Amino acid sequence: MVSTTEKPDEATLDAIRQRLMETGDWDRIQRLLRNQLEENGWVDDLKDLAKERARSQETPNLENLIKEISETARGMISENTRRDVAQEIEAVLDREVDQA
Repeated sequence: MVSTTEKPDEATLDAIRQRLMETGDWDRIQRLLRNQLEENGWVDDLKDLAKERARSQETPNLENLIKEISETARGMISENTRRDVAQEIEAVLDREVDQA
């Protein structure tokens, strides 16, 4: 299992992403994440937040809106969703290490 205290460097993350794409696991994990976000109401909550913040902007600006809500959006992801996705990634990495 990967230590949660050490952050891998960018080259390692790129290699992992590439392998996940090659095996099809990237798409599968994205679907898992997307489904959980939709089921938990995160998507609707984020849309509501974006509308609220966009209306409060003097001059609507998508780039500024994204910057403004990105951190809040990440914080709105449930711990269960984070855990489930992390477990899927760990399972794939464990499988890949065992095959190597």
